[in-house]
Amino acid sequence: MQDFYRCEEGMLPRALEVDNIACYKLVADMHYKTRIQAIVTYCSHIEGRKVKKEFARYMRLMREQFLQVNIEHY
Repeated sequence: MQDFYRCEEGMLPRALEVDNIACYKLVADMHYKTRIQAIVTYCSHIEGRKVKKEFARYMRLMREQFLQVNIEHY
């Protein structure tokens, strides 16, 4: 469900500023969560081992490893 709001008179510039800050954080969070999920998926499907997200935060994949993971199916 989506909610729609109207800005008070004269508050539009401030609302746009808040929106820009919020969107920047959402995109950064999206990239972070996708990286973690890619590591978990790579380890489970390619390497055949289970890795929890708590441990995946400290792991890194090489570019070739990322390309082996197809997130669209998960």
